[in-house]
Amino acid sequence: MRSRPVLAALLCLLCAACVRMDEWYAPPMQRKPMAGPVVSPLRHFVSMNDPRAGDYLVRDVSATLEGNAFRWTRKRPTLRFVVQSTENLRFVMDFFLSPDTMKVTGPVTISYYINNHLLDRVRYDKPGLVHFEKPVNPEWLTAGAETLVAAELDKVYIAPADQAALGIVLSRAGFVD
Repeated sequence: MRSRPVLAALLCLLCAACVRMDEWYAPPMQRKPMAGPVVSPLRHFVSMNDPRAGDYLVRDVSATLEGNAFRWTRKRPTLRFVVQSTENLRFVMDFFLSPDTMKVTGPVTISYYINNHLLDRVRYDKPGLVHFEKPVNPEWLTAGAETLVAAELDKVYIAPADQAALGIVLSRAGFVD
């Protein structure tokens, strides 16, 4: 008869565990997550042999990579970049002025633009490798937004065979701090 107190205790426990619940609760309202910042695949600098270089090209830059390192441009090569900061940046462009095209065009003047602001205008009298570098006014840039850069040539070589316009031989460009 010892099992009667144990059975009674078990019955009390089972009865205490059962509770009638008249209230119900609706599931919480579903919300979309807040949109985060737009993350661009573009960066502040590109070499023409980068596999993603085509993403940076806006106009007047050949889609064809030549010599595994450079691309020919036309009259106003334009590229796009995204900078994360606007302070203490310099625009850099490395290119080659072909002796063959300069025999016909003579000296070439290039006007450099950052978001349609004239950064500098430089006259090049001799062919060869060129490294252009100049500080950029931070007010011309917006962090996280697309920045357009153009280098407008005053004249280009027109190939007699196919009338192709040839400007400079671009190897890399972008912003450095």
